[in-house]
Amino acid sequence: MSCQTTTRCRACGKAGLKNVLNLGRQPLANGLKRKAAEREARYPLTVAVCPSCRLVQLRETVDRHVLFDRYFWVTGTSSSARAFAETFCDRAAKTAGLKQHDLVLEVASNDGTFLKPFAAKGWRVHGVDPAQNVVAQALDAGVPTWARYWDAAVAQEFLAEVGRPKLIFARNVVAHAQDLDGFIDGFRVALGPDGVGALEYHSAVSILEGLQYDSIYHEHLCYFGVRSISVVLERFGLHPFHADPSPISGGATVVVFSAKKRPESKALKALRAKEKKTGIEEVSSWVDFGRRCYAHRDASRALLAPFKRETVVGFGTSARSSTYLNFCGFGRKQVRAAIDNNPMKQGLFSPGGAIPIVSKKEGFALKPGLLFLFAWNFKKEILDECRKHGYKGRVLIPFPERPTLTAAGVSR
Repeated sequence: MSCQTTTRCRACGKAGLKNVLNLGRQPLANGLKRKAAEREARYPLTVAVCPSCRLVQLRETVDRHVLFDRYFWVTGTSSSARAFAETFCDRAAKTAGLKQHDLVLEVASNDGTFLKPFAAKGWRVHGVDPAQNVVAQALDAGVPTWARYWDAAVAQEFLAEVGRPKLIFARNVVAHAQDLDGFIDGFRVALGPDGVGALEYHSAVSILEGLQYDSIYHEHLCYFGVRSISVVLERFGLHPFHADPSPISGGATVVVFSAKKRPESKALKALRAKEKKTGIEEVSSWVDFGRRCYAHRDASRALLAPFKRETVVGFGTSARSSTYLNFCGFGRKQVRAAIDNNPMKQGLFSPGGAIPIVSKKEGFALKPGLLFLFAWNFKKEILDECRKHGYKGRVLIPFPERPTLTAAGVSR
């Protein structure tokens, strides 16, 4: 079976999950097509909440080899990600107390973009990532990387062959872990008593407050807050002690933890208090979230409808755009083409609606009357690029909270 449905919470294992949103049968968000008419599998996409630990999660699990053995997201294609890599390095090095010759390990390291700043500052680095095509790029860039799925067995192998890392981090990937226990157990095995781990995840607060249902797709099985991530970590003797914000994904959190219990920082205590106030721990908040998603879909359709005689060009065929476009029913009839900076995507077609993916040069040659900002979470860098190409027309920005029309020269 390439897709299974879970009846128990992925974090605490308890039954009684409460369904809050049905996004319909969706194609795989990174399942780009070589031909517009190519057939593709579609799977249910159902969001549920655990009344016990309050983890927001998917009911469905698509086989990880289908999702990740070949991957189209390359971290280094985003200037925002490259800039944050420097900030992340400085923060993590300070929190972990890295010293000369210490080893830094990134789990799901992609093309090595976030390891490069550590290497540049003199620390030893190593990556582990399941996507062989992206691992090849990391190796070409001089970043030592294993093509593996991370778990306790791989952690043991890593200790024997490479050594014990002082810092282990995984960015935007704990939500992808189908064997969540095995994934976290790998950190337990690899971390020594003085080691530090860090997990970045798209914050459930950002998703709830920004109505960011576009971030819900089959790769992302879990949508964490501090309470739910703590439940998972502490079952393996790992204790959160600090948290930092991250600009990635439209609002993320980096939770820092260790095997040795440490006093909680003011930042982590403040985040716990904030999350309680926002209502992410209330099932009713997510039921209301589901209702608001349908209203957002109606508003998106109403905003785009007047442009049916215009050439509409999208920008940024991120995985998250797939959920939004297919939920709204937007395809080639509504969007002529979509620009993407990743050469691996150009010449392919978006999942579901089969929108042609083109380069910037090809996209602006179409003389768009409306730019549809699919990758809205990279809004600033995309609009900067558009202005450099002389685009002065209108822009449809679908998130956060509500779809909005603006001009290319106006920041929102």
